[in-house]
Amino acid sequence: MWEPLVIQKSNWKKIDCFSLISAEIPAIILKQFYEKDYCKSITSRILGTQSNNFQNGKLTHIGPFLMSYATKKRDYFEQAKEAQSRFDIIFGDRQIPTTRIFKMLKMVFPESETSLANESGNDFSPFVIRIHEPGKSIQIHKDNVGYEGKEYSISNIDNQLSCVLHLQESEKGGDLIIYKRKWSRTDEKFRNIDFGYSSELVDSEKSCKISNIEQGDLVLINPIQYHEVTKIQGPSPRVTLGMFLGFSNKMQKIFSWA
Repeated sequence: MWEPLVIQKSNWKKIDCFSLISAEIPAIILKQFYEKDYCKSITSRILGTQSNNFQNGKLTHIGPFLMSYATKKRDYFEQAKEAQSRFDIIFGDRQIPTTRIFKMLKMVFPESETSLANESGNDFSPFVIRIHEPGKSIQIHKDNVGYEGKEYSISNIDNQLSCVLHLQESEKGGDLIIYKRKWSRTDEKFRNIDFGYSSELVDSEKSCKISNIEQGDLVLINPIQYHEVTKIQGPSPRVTLGMFLGFSNKMQKIFSWA
């Protein structure tokens, strides 16, 4: 069985990122990474904050997503700086999630230094907040900064993981499906014009459908493996805070960005 590794808060040291990188497991789920009261409070602030659209209005988010600025570096860093003021308003006196995530990474990788990625004095966006409204879904896709972010310094990392905090789940739908297939250049012939890839690419691949993610859970996956999110069917939007983690083996450093 290809199943996620589920870890309770008291057992963070059991996190095995190398099994994610090697595709031995599809995901790591850290249960109750944040308390539900915290998530409800932050979600309320998020839904009351002005957001932006991408993918031609299909998805709503706060903060820039680097893959949408692959050839527009100046615009990305300008948007990252602008988004920081909105993040300050949203979190205010509450703990910013990267604080606890970095603490967790220090426990798992005590010899490594963890920090927000920076290029020529410009900070990358620390995370992107996504609001998935009812009826929306996320097509089959991958995230690979080594291929799509070549203009950025972080494209030189050795490995990349995706880290998503679930602030609010919809009552139905919004399931995460991960396929046991890593992206390769030859897959580009299956790429859709606007976003994502044809389902034909993964029809015969082993997959894992995760339907039991709860408010406050933190989910780690290898984003170079194809993944998707099924249609949101409940009345409440699915709200997440996501970032990437880049591992530089020689430097013993872990960088975060969105």
